Amino acid sequence: MKRNMSRAVQKRLLYTLLGSSLLWHLPALVYAAGETREPAPPATHAADEQAAEATAGQREFKLEGIEVTANKAAAADNGYVAKRSRAGTKIDTPLTETARSISVITRAQLDARGVTDLFDVLGYTPGFSDASYNRDSRFFRGSLRGFVSSEALFTDGLRMANGGFAISSYDPYSFERIEVLRGPAGILYGANNPGGAINQVSKRPTSEDLREIRLQAGNDDMRSAAIDLGGAVNEQGSVLFRLTALTAAEDLPADYSSAKRQMIAPALTWQPAEDTSLTILAHYQKDDIKGSYNSNPYRYLRGHKLYGYPVTLFYGEPGYDRFIRDDKQIGYVFEHRFNAIWSVTQSARHADIAADFRYLSLDSVADGIGKRTAYYSQTELSSDVIDTHFQAKWSGGAVDHTTLLGFDYQNNEYRNVWLAGEAPDLNLNSLNYGQQVTVPTTLSPYTSPDVKMKQTGFYLQDQLKWGRWTALAAGRYDRFDQDTRNIKTDAHTRIDQNAFTGRLGLVYDAGGGLFPYLSYDESFEGQAGTDRYGNAFEPTTGRQIELGVQYAPANASIRYSAAIFDLRQQNVLTADPLNTGSESFQVQTGETAARGLELEANISALKDLNITAAYTYMPKHEVSKSNIASRLGKRTENVPRHSASLWLDTAAPAARADKQAAGWGFGAGLRYIGSRQDYYNTVKMGGVVLTDAMVRYDAGGWRYALNVHNLFDKEYVIGSWTGSSYETVSPGRTVRLTATHRW
Repeated sequence: MKRNMSRAVQKRLLYTLLGSSLLWHLPALVYAAGETREPAPPATHAADEQAAEATAGQREFKLEGIEVTANKAAAADNGYVAKRSRAGTKIDTPLTETARSISVITRAQLDARGVTDLFDVLGYTPGFSDASYNRDSRFFRGSLRGFVSSEALFTDGLRMANGGFAISSYDPYSFERIEVLRGPAGILYGANNPGGAINQVSKRPTSEDLREIRLQAGNDDMRSAAIDLGGAVNEQGSVLFRLTALTAAEDLPADYSSAKRQMIAPALTWQPAEDTSLTILAHYQKDDIKGSYNSNPYRYLRGHKLYGYPVTLFYGEPGYDRFIRDDKQIGYVFEHRFNAIWSVTQSARHADIAADFRYLSLDSVADGIGKRTAYYSQTELSSDVIDTHFQAKWSGGAVDHTTLLGFDYQNNEYRNVWLAGEAPDLNLNSLNYGQQVTVPTTLSPYTSPDVKMKQTGFYLQDQLKWGRWTALAAGRYDRFDQDTRNIKTDAHTRIDQNAFTGRLGLVYDAGGGLFPYLSYDESFEGQAGTDRYGNAFEPTTGRQIELGVQYAPANASIRYSAAIFDLRQQNVLTADPLNTGSESFQVQTGETAARGLELEANISALKDLNITAAYTYMPKHEVSKSNIASRLGKRTENVPRHSASLWLDTAAPAARADKQAAGWGFGAGLRYIGSRQDYYNTVKMGGVVLTDAMVRYDAGGWRYALNVHNLFDKEYVIGSWTGSSYETVSPGRTVRLTATHRW
């Protein structure tokens, strides 16, 4: 008689076959990590078989460290000092077992410092500098380890949509934490800047009831209201929700300039079984900026065409200059555990962004009359990104493994149309606003691109633990394709490249919470163009060696880290030495070299006292190889040699209203940005010390906090362009009064 196997036995056989085919051949005896290594005797009859299946099921449901418990682990790691992160390995991992420099800015830190944008979020992070680009109310751009990029932003491990002026710039209230991975991260994120990656972690549904309302007011007529709600939808707790929403408005420094924002981010988690969960994450944000988008008051040097005019003077036309971005995104995170060894995680997101940008540029000034040009830019972007990885926790001999096998895919398409036309002059003395501006209909000299980009990556990572050692080895293969069509000329520029990146890491548990480590990491970026012979360029690459140590006692809310690194960006374009006359061919023999030291401390060990401290020393950050003599050996522009920060506060993380006692809290911070060089190293920009402060009071279930950024209204240069004869400085003092109620 034919005997049919039970569904449970069929499932176990299927998972065994999956495991044997998805990994290389494992040792004959393979166990789930942490299980006994004595093989169980074979079942002799149906009752034994059922008992073995039941025991296996119980063991599987109790296994610690599985993927589907990631949300619970993250929820338990939301204090002032984080001890775990996904930023360095793609899976929930103790920071002490990750051989990389990673900073985690938790929600408690964000609330204490009263952050208003990503510049404020990262202001106390080593290796980060905002002294590289004008602060812009439209989007974020900063530098990590001296490498500037607007494409280093990720949310929940997936790259943020980016194209033309359709650049995602989520409000910080959307996030539970911000994770900063410094140095090359090709194995994790594919094509990326060698300076590092910034991963924003969305607020997720909660099993416990969460009710929060936040009201804000500040200088420049700033006002904001936000809510954050969460909890279980049904009695079984299998369906959870989170709803975060915000509306805000404020005046910008320039006359006739203001900004409004509306944001809503609903999330829903469904957990039909203990080993399966699905979280839906949606985000909608609309930004409407009238007048000048620049959030820096300008200061012009003597001799500039605008020197002597008021710093808040608006050079556009009220009613014409405007930036509107409509950002709609939806995604999911699916997690499932097959058995005690195998689990899978899949994350995906779709984005549709439209940006409408109109402005007048001031081209020249003569006898108080400014000549202007009208511009109009329209960007439409559609982006899809997905990441899938299988995780196996197994042991062979004396070594425990956590193996990751995965692939990711990006499809990013956008069309950015630039139009230009004539505009009426502006009398800078009488300010004859109110003139009619005709919206341009002619393509401007700026390139209007129609871009289609695809990237596919396959990666394999294995984390090995034996005794006091933790090692990591990983490799990744990427295929990067991009076709850029010039809408005006119909000319195509294509990038069709592939790259292999790898990483190695080794951590030693020296005892007492001390973890020294050594790592090697690589990255790549697609490079467009061809040489004089028509050969396509290779990707630009990044390579880093890092030696560091972490100190994080198991039973204390303390984490110290120190790292020295040697980072090089290679295959950089430089002039072809065979060029003659007006030829401008390039070759890939250029290199940028950076060496530095980073120190960081996060402490929440003393009663009601929290401390965050950082120091970065970058003695070398220069053009180490170039065929342009005037650039060789020059220090990279806007990279400080020294930078440091220190923040202290007595405000503990917000508690529930029924447990919250009345009382005062205080906080203060210092940020030092050292001197920097301009592009040609002919202008030295001086350093500055900035001061932040906070006072808070808890009473009656409410928390009232007053945060002041740049307390003494210091100005400092954040950019210098030789020949332009002007410099820009940081925003002035900002004041925020926040009232938060939780119940």
